[in-house]
Amino acid sequence: MADKTADKRQQILITAMQLFSAKGASETSMQEIAEVCGMSKGSLYLHFKSKEELEKSIYEHIIGRIKDEILRVDNDPLLEPREQLRKQAEVLLIHFMEIREFLLKQFHDQTVPGKPPFDKDNAQQEILQALQWFNHKLQVIYGPEAAPYTMEIAMLMGGILGTYIRFLFMPDFHLNVGQTAEHLIQLMDDVMASMLRRRPKPLIPLEVVLGQKDLCQVDLRSPRHPLIVIKAMKNEMKQLKLDHELRQDTLESLEIMEKELITLQPSRAVLKGMLRNLEGIEGLEDLYEELRNTITTVLETYLTPGGMT
Repeated sequence: MADKTADKRQQILITAMQLFSAKGASETSMQEIAEVCGMSKGSLYLHFKSKEELEKSIYEHIIGRIKDEILRVDNDPLLEPREQLRKQAEVLLIHFMEIREFLLKQFHDQTVPGKPPFDKDNAQQEILQALQWFNHKLQVIYGPEAAPYTMEIAMLMGGILGTYIRFLFMPDFHLNVGQTAEHLIQLMDDVMASMLRRRPKPLIPLEVVLGQKDLCQVDLRSPRHPLIVIKAMKNEMKQLKLDHELRQDTLESLEIMEKELITLQPSRAVLKGMLRNLEGIEGLEDLYEELRNTITTVLETYLTPGGMT
């Protein structure tokens, strides 16, 4: 009985994916899916409580298929580790080709921008496991001395692979999967050889990424730029009853910071000095802290290390 239920569930997933590929999710009703599957709408809802749950399950089904195929290649004793990785890159590209129309329709049919079609916690674990797997794979191929560079190689290869996948979505563009996978692995060989020869200090060690609590952050809003915070402080000052001299000094400090921030090389000393002028002003405490933090980020990112201390 359990097997029949699993088979029926898989039939629904495949049918829904085909219909979504042809028409998009918004134009496909649960009634239509049920009819194509040869079942009643009520029976369909016994397997999936809503179309949203069905869509989420389709993504899980796709990811599960890819993961199973990757692991099958991993366990092939006839393939050397490097050849396994080449084959696994090929597997990814082939699967994306197979689901290309489905993904295209989903991208164009997204009714809630930013809403992920997956479970964030599960995706977090999948990413961490994939990074650990890739770290182990590279050390098997290149030796333990490759360990410091596996995260940066993963980022590079992921970016290149993602670009190849985007080309798969271009109309009338044909990408040879076998050649693409081989080229990707050869690029990885070249980059790793350069890393092992130069031995640079890794910018992003693997352990830093593995220690992140949320790799699947849905809220992608960045901290506000200092100029935006300064504008907010000016607006807030209109509501505050400040001493005339304090008001003038505060506005002058903010304007100096504005001018400094739009230069090619903002002065750390000037920004730190102006920030001290803003410290402790009643009614601006929260905005001051936001400004201090965001300027610290600007200085640490674009200028020499040291922050605001």
